Amino acid sequence: MTESNFSNPTQYETTEIKIDGQDVRGLFVSVSIFENIYSPLITGVITIQDTDGAGFIEENGLEFIEPISLKFKNANGDMLEFEGVLNKLKNETVMGSKKVYALEFTSETMRKNESTFVTNAFKETNPEEIVKKMVEKMGGELKTNVRAKQMNYVASRRRPRDIIEYVCTHALTQETQATQNEDSKEEEAKGTTGFLCWQTLDGFKFESIKDILDGKAGTEHKDFKTQLANRSLSMEDSMKGIVQYEFKQIGDFQTKLRSGAFSSKNISFDMDTGLYKEYNYRNIGNMTEKQEQALNDIFEGKDGVQSFTRVFMKPISNQKFTNGCPIAQPLTGDQSRGYLNQNSGGQNTFNDQIGMFTFYPQFKFRAGDILDCKISQIKDQENAQGGYDKKHSGKYVMKSVAHTFFADGKAYTKVVTIRSTTQQDEVSAAKS
Repeated sequence: MTESNFSNPTQYETTEIKIDGQDVRGLFVSVSIFENIYSPLITGVITIQDTDGAGFIEENGLEFIEPISLKFKNANGDMLEFEGVLNKLKNETVMGSKKVYALEFTSETMRKNESTFVTNAFKETNPEEIVKKMVEKMGGELKTNVRAKQMNYVASRRRPRDIIEYVCTHALTQETQATQNEDSKEEEAKGTTGFLCWQTLDGFKFESIKDILDGKAGTEHKDFKTQLANRSLSMEDSMKGIVQYEFKQIGDFQTKLRSGAFSSKNISFDMDTGLYKEYNYRNIGNMTEKQEQALNDIFEGKDGVQSFTRVFMKPISNQKFTNGCPIAQPLTGDQSRGYLNQNSGGQNTFNDQIGMFTFYPQFKFRAGDILDCKISQIKDQENAQGGYDKKHSGKYVMKSVAHTFFADGKAYTKVVTIRSTTQQDEVSAAKS
């Protein structure tokens, strides 16, 4: 880390802002760059102020598809660099003889995605290998810790990103199970599955939802806290301050019930054998004791009742990838009994709490990283506790990261954080 000679943690240095090779540092009003674990690409918006009729836009004949490059340095000496392409003119405002243009830009990988069609057949292939090949076709690099069960898939002239989305919702983690009893109509679906693939400034990532919550998908950033502005602090300590925070959502039990997050049934008819099955799923591992009790209360707490709040239905053909005579092993050709209930359980208990934090410019933050923070608790005569708020302090997953730069020399990093249904406070968040 190379320390910069700044007096305020909001300050930054603009090293490069170029559009189509032309320096526009004197024109820009603001720049924002966005990462999100649900997004396959980096996006952003640059706002520039130009002269009406004879300015930069007209002189250079911009069609809003040109390359853009950005380089910034914060007060800690950390660098942020991005190269992409303009995508469209998002907005244009006239103010007298001046025009303000809002230009949207993206990473270049998605342009390659639009012009690439895949016809490969993947037989008994690890999901992470499929995703890696698709990312390479998009011109990117993949980092992953995933070790999932093998799957079969035929890409019928699909784009790489479409195939990645299929893998994210249909691949199985090693913990995913579904029983197969010949003499029983009632079966049990177990575990959770679900994957995410997203792009950061460091490249693509592909991870299971479980590993993201466990902090295996990115770097952990510690010691951030709410604190008063204090000029006696070192720049490094000042940069650890939380400027603002709010929590837009905690809970929503009704949505969890309707989505089948905690309890569901999959009606599965085997087209190969003619057997009818009902797979019951109860997501015990992602419920707190109160949530489990609330679910039981819906069904009057009767023992032995197969409670469910959502019903799936899918006929399966597990033999469709088997050319020989032997019977295919369960969850090979058709893996729906392993992902329908379980993917709903993983995806819908993933972001139970949603918070928004504003920091001084943090160029090392990436979507998927872990934030470990301390939120102060007010101390007064009525409340003598003080200290830190245990409900909101602790670890969070960074769902999205937005870096915003203004022409007045100030910059901020805004982070949307999430916690799962079982991460209710500082103590429970640390266990996951």
